[in-house]
Amino acid sequence: MPDPRTTPAHTCDRDVFRDVIGHFASGVTVITTVAGGQRHGMTASAVSSLSMDPPMLLACLNRSAPTRVAVSRAGVFAVNILSENHGHIAERFATPHADKFAGLAVTEGSTGVPLLQDALACLECRVTEDVEGGTHSVLFGAVERAEARRGSPLAYFRGRFGRLEVEADDAAYAELRDRALTGRIPPGEPLDVQLLADELRLEPWHVHHALTKLAAEGMIARDPGRGYVLAPISLTTVLDALDARCLIEMGAAEVAVGSVSREQLDELRRLMEATRPLVRDGRFVDVERYAAANARFHEHLVSIAGGRTALQAYRALAIPAMMARTLRRSDEADDGLIADHEALVDAFEREDRAAVRDVIARHTRRSKDTHRQAFEAGASR
Repeated sequence: MPDPRTTPAHTCDRDVFRDVIGHFASGVTVITTVAGGQRHGMTASAVSSLSMDPPMLLACLNRSAPTRVAVSRAGVFAVNILSENHGHIAERFATPHADKFAGLAVTEGSTGVPLLQDALACLECRVTEDVEGGTHSVLFGAVERAEARRGSPLAYFRGRFGRLEVEADDAAYAELRDRALTGRIPPGEPLDVQLLADELRLEPWHVHHALTKLAAEGMIARDPGRGYVLAPISLTTVLDALDARCLIEMGAAEVAVGSVSREQLDELRRLMEATRPLVRDGRFVDVERYAAANARFHEHLVSIAGGRTALQAYRALAIPAMMARTLRRSDEADDGLIADHEALVDAFEREDRAAVRDVIARHTRRSKDTHRQAFEAGASR
């Protein structure tokens, strides 16, 4: 019998292949590297996970592309996964440009490669193998560093950029999050994915996706033996998280005071002002909106002061989720929380490092007192 590996076979028409393979939807990335002191980047959708142990991925680049040549020279590259509002960035890196990075926020990775600061996720890789296949090269990359942020990915389908259809996922997420916040999910009780899917009239995978997202936010816990559960939040857990936030902000501020740009300070003040109307006369006007606005303020503070690593550590604390659940026990608030936010922005603008430290410490004490009061109010009901 002829060996199919060596026997000549009919080749699919190129135009037919292009049309058919275009039905395969994918995410969109920008591959970046630096060689000879010059930054290079190109849009690529043919990127895939290859191995978990060790972490590896593969990226397919046109052999004639300057970025592919630069990656071969440098031996390192980054995969910047674009979010759903980054269609313009995908278009820019897909076409010739004098400086594709102009006007974009870019940081330098641990391997020296440029990272798009607003990307949904970034993975820094070292080339382990370069295999040619037709017009393209397949780069095998050992992943040395990876990080991600919240958001939804940009999609590529039939030659166009767009967003993934996630309405059902969003509906499941919104309903389950509301149930968790309003006490309609008993703490410690395993969640039945199929039962929830039947209740919500959705497919099980939409529920699973929502639970995975809630677990990443700290709202739901993943128990190896029982599956997803709503873990009870203790006062000690909340206070420890606030202390950890204080340490992150203190360390980040120590470096940042005096080096923050005017634009970053303006954004910090804008986010501070957004929290102001949500606390009035010793009461939270809307606990969940305050928790979200407060999180945006602190996230921006950490990002401008400590960069990606500090921001990743802050997000891992899942403070917004804990705050939204804890403060629902009582609407009592301290107007000083907003005063602290304003004082912190003022201290940054004055480049007063000592004042920044004092305000962060005071705000932490005030936040802890607010949560203690909420727990006491809940216990007395």
